[in-house]
Amino acid sequence: MSKLLIPVDYSENARVAAFYAAQIAAISNDEITLFHSFTSHINKFANAKHLVDPTEGEARHKMEKLVAELLQEYPSLKISTLFANGILAETLEKQEIKETYQTVIMGTKGVTGLESVLIGSNTYDVIKESKIPVLAVPKNAVKFKNDNIALLTNFKPGELEVLKQAIPLYGKNFHLQLIHINKNELEINILGNKLENWIKQIITETGIEDISYIVKSPSYFAGSRENIANGIHTIIRDEDIDVILITKSRKTFFQNIFTENIVKHLAFEIEVPNFFGRVE
Repeated sequence: MSKLLIPVDYSENARVAAFYAAQIAAISNDEITLFHSFTSHINKFANAKHLVDPTEGEARHKMEKLVAELLQEYPSLKISTLFANGILAETLEKQEIKETYQTVIMGTKGVTGLESVLIGSNTYDVIKESKIPVLAVPKNAVKFKNDNIALLTNFKPGELEVLKQAIPLYGKNFHLQLIHINKNELEINILGNKLENWIKQIITETGIEDISYIVKSPSYFAGSRENIANGIHTIIRDEDIDVILITKSRKTFFQNIFTENIVKHLAFEIEVPNFFGRVE
């Protein structure tokens, strides 16, 4: 049994993420840990150890209420809670988090994306710096779906690792849709051979057999990196994608295509859960 870590600030977005995680745990028999960070302690109470943050009691009460709501719908769910002082992103960088938890599952503002929380918060830092995969869940993802999962691919080994990281959450009984941006403008016959060989490798290493692919030229995105993100959103809608898997590595598709600005644009209108896998 593994553990899923769900940061909660008691917003509706966090609540949606918690219930999404509960649906995963109900299938996988995982344990979920609801995590709340007292960030106000940093400035207001750092040098006043004898004082108690008046919001702490309220936060703990809200946590108890959320746990009760989850257990009412999922009585057999294994739930633990965790409280800490400090910045969320810094907490998640700690080695013990990597050793204890499988995935961070956190809420976003859905169709309005991460913009409002990217500016002046730690959400982007969590996605970028977390030592374990991060699953960003939009507020419209109230029902767990894993029929059609997409993988952004450039035929890199790290992408296979990200797919393997997602399997404990989503299983193997889904259609895998490979999305490739033909940046190098390879001829269609050469690209076709690469894709067929890549699919064979995926089948061999993961056991997932229901696989198809979609290829787009950079010209499809009007030559703009920002438009690449918008174009990927269009693909997600057109192909009815339930989840998209994205590889975080300096040497992979994620870094080549998605600069920090593009990550922001990709998340700006997030409509389906985004799984940011971690590859060293």
